[in-house]
Amino acid sequence: MKIVGVDIGGTNIKSALVVNGRVKGLKVIPTYSNRGPEGSIAQIIKAIEPLIKEGEGIGIGIAGLIDSKLGVVRTSPNLKGWNGIPLVKILTRKFRMPVKIINDVDAICLGEWYYGVARGYKNVFLFTIGTGVGGAAICEGKLVLGANGYAGELGHTIINFNGPKCACGNYGCLERYVGARYIVRYARRLIKKRASRLSRYKELSPAIIAQEAKRGDTVAKQVFARVGFYLGIGITNIIALFDPDLIVISGGISRAGRVLFTPIRKTVQQRLLGEKFRHYKIVASSLGDEAGILGASLLFNKKVCPA
Repeated sequence: MKIVGVDIGGTNIKSALVVNGRVKGLKVIPTYSNRGPEGSIAQIIKAIEPLIKEGEGIGIGIAGLIDSKLGVVRTSPNLKGWNGIPLVKILTRKFRMPVKIINDVDAICLGEWYYGVARGYKNVFLFTIGTGVGGAAICEGKLVLGANGYAGELGHTIINFNGPKCACGNYGCLERYVGARYIVRYARRLIKKRASRLSRYKELSPAIIAQEAKRGDTVAKQVFARVGFYLGIGITNIIALFDPDLIVISGGISRAGRVLFTPIRKTVQQRLLGEKFRHYKIVASSLGDEAGILGASLLFNKKVCPA
């Protein structure tokens, strides 16, 4: 089948036609997440329309708690006002073809597992770090969805019960320490106190901070040491729960390289029960912006995805 694959995050919508595992006509447009469901849905339609003539189905990965069976977005911390939105019904009426949805990180995980760095592994956990922090798991060769389809929300596991408030309304979530906006916020706090090349930038991003960390900027290095530590704590918890043989870090932050992965690995080695007896790897994703699109296209492959 020729599937229109769509990856909807809190910041951008990526879409493309997927034919035999190849991405054609990749498009990236803003989500407009602060404009409510109507504004974001208009963007989703805009992302799909140029591709629809060749498509036979639409597969979508979208941030939030997704009821794949009923085609409903129950809620999404990073998409304002998305509560009980029947997205499949809306898009089926609009485009008159089959539509399936799944959590965006589940889609990314499927893409990396079937086409990317996790291919050939039976037990995989994938983190994605962006506007939000998500997780997804492949256990014994099957995507783990859970009783309600909401499994893998690692970004909203609590690592500090007295911690700061997260975008989801809870306190001390992992996302509150390693999500993109909080990485930038922490960096800005540090550069008020110490000299840093980061102060030269009007707009900061995790990519810029990583770039300066690689160049030796002490503040930037401190930022990524902190991010790596907290991600390492999250990964330690996941290995203790799932015992995966591969942990994949996805999202733009995965390109940071050693400044991120060294503190992650160090933390896991120090904190994980029975670390020396386990066989696991912690790696960066390989498919970049195409992972979620490819994974979303697999929603029509019953051998790969049960959703």
